[in-house]
Amino acid sequence: MIYKIILKTLSDTLIGSGKSSGTIIDSDIVFDSHCLPYIPAKRIKGLFRNAAQDLANFKGFKELTELTRIPDLKFGNIGENDPNPKIIFENLELQDKDNIAIWLNYLTEQFPYLANTLIIKEYFTELRAQTAIDKDTHIAKEHSLRTSRVLKRGFTFEGALILNAPSQEVETYLAAICFYIKRIGTMRNRGFGKVKIDLISLDNNVNLTAKFAESWREKCIKH
Repeated sequence: MIYKIILKTLSDTLIGSGKSSGTIIDSDIVFDSHCLPYIPAKRIKGLFRNAAQDLANFKGFKELTELTRIPDLKFGNIGENDPNPKIIFENLELQDKDNIAIWLNYLTEQFPYLANTLIIKEYFTELRAQTAIDKDTHIAKEHSLRTSRVLKRGFTFEGALILNAPSQEVETYLAAICFYIKRIGTMRNRGFGKVKIDLISLDNNVNLTAKFAESWREKCIKH
């Protein structure tokens, strides 16, 4: 069964792609052939893996979710390739990307001064510089300047999540994970990476995260 993940950036976000760009940008974002940013599937999978580990250690999680057990989805370990995965993540791309790409193709051909690689990237992102301060001298440490490209707030990304063995229990578990994830990327303790994630069932167009959140709040009030 196919579900949709919808992620909205609520603050500037350092995805942490592990890529650099030239000699200026130390940490860059991943772009597609149209220079549109996207969030790689492996980053989303890692987010879900980490959230699942946190929830597994949450003492009251099963009681509040009424799960008899934690579903064994096997999000995998870094570097592993499961030949028969129970869950498959796809890249999260900009909402309405196909229509955006059509217009970008037209603009770059007809009006290159309005839409080129630099202009497109600057619309969705911005550069942030940071440096380390010496605690004794209170001045910047030598060679500590780092420049990162960050996603601006207010953009929505979406992509598919495929379950090979769907069930009500698994849906609840995945909705709980989406509800739990509040930040992604690096420098989360400095205000970056605040997001909202919704899991949508394409079978009946139900927002499973919103449904879980309402149930969770009701149970928390009772407890």
